[in-house]
Amino acid sequence: MVSRRTLIGGGSGLLLGGLAIPLLLGPARDNGQDTGDIGPVCTPTGEGLRVQAVARKEWVPALQAAAIVAGIPAEFLAAQIEAESGWNPQAVSPAGARGLTQFMPGTWEHYGRGADPFDPLAAIEAQGRYLHDLQGAVAGVKGEDPRRLVFAAYNAGPGNVLKYAGIPPFRETRSYVAKIFDLAQRIYSADCAGSGPPELRPGAGTWIHPLPQGRLTSGFGPRPCPTGASCNRWTTFHFGLDFSTGRGRTTGRGATVIAPTPLRITLVQELAPGYGSRIMARCLWAPGYIFDFHHFAVGSMKVRPGQDVEAGTPLGIEGNTGNSTAAHLHFQVIKPESNEQHMIHADTIDPTPILVEKGIV
Repeated sequence: MVSRRTLIGGGSGLLLGGLAIPLLLGPARDNGQDTGDIGPVCTPTGEGLRVQAVARKEWVPALQAAAIVAGIPAEFLAAQIEAESGWNPQAVSPAGARGLTQFMPGTWEHYGRGADPFDPLAAIEAQGRYLHDLQGAVAGVKGEDPRRLVFAAYNAGPGNVLKYAGIPPFRETRSYVAKIFDLAQRIYSADCAGSGPPELRPGAGTWIHPLPQGRLTSGFGPRPCPTGASCNRWTTFHFGLDFSTGRGRTTGRGATVIAPTPLRITLVQELAPGYGSRIMARCLWAPGYIFDFHHFAVGSMKVRPGQDVEAGTPLGIEGNTGNSTAAHLHFQVIKPESNEQHMIHADTIDPTPILVEKGIV
């Protein structure tokens, strides 16, 4: 982790709580991944931190307190500890990083406040203070989930985040951020709220949530391949949003999926390879986005090609068909100028800012 391991030293840098953090500028890289969907990476079951996933019960209060200091949910701090030390308070890296949260000696001198770096409670407290300062260092960067920026800064340095006005295009950094968000959501969140953009829920705006009882279970963009999934180039970049109600674990049938806007149905496919049971439709409101809904339960789709439907019209039942690991809805948004019969991956856009703008917040 280059940023915190070179905090003390020469060169131009960004002052952070009295420390000079080098800008650490590097070459751009492309992760080269393709689209795919493997289903939700967590199941809505409860609220907050999944306490039973933390290695030691006595560390939970420290995690919760550090999360308040950092301004970041405790799920993320737990995920970062797993990524850094595997919950081993005696861990020492080849570079000399020590303890549960893997601080270098120079950085620990500033954030450890005289404590033993191998003291797990002191390490968690220092983690909270350091993440808080990183958050302040990159606060001026807009248009990206601030939590992703913090962990990108942790890995690549805040100077790189500022230079690229977002997550730097380094494979290592993107992989690091994706790993933390995957662990935070899939392992350490009891309610699927640990990862992805802010929770999306039925709002008072101009659109309706396509799965009103669902929770966001996987966001748009790079993600590690979840445990137990068949991993290939189609599983590590998610070209849509997954929502799940947590139902259908045994039956494969969850809640009703509805039209988020007035739609013209253009495709209804039962058990298409990869997609499962699938509906495509064009929004009848400008600018005319194309929507792609995947993984309906078998035989549950209620519309036909060529049909115009109003917002709120039932489309089908959240299911577990196609390349899916649990009952959920995969919701994809495609550029309005795209050819629905010959789409390419570049035609797909992140639905998150659109849903936020349209009142699904």
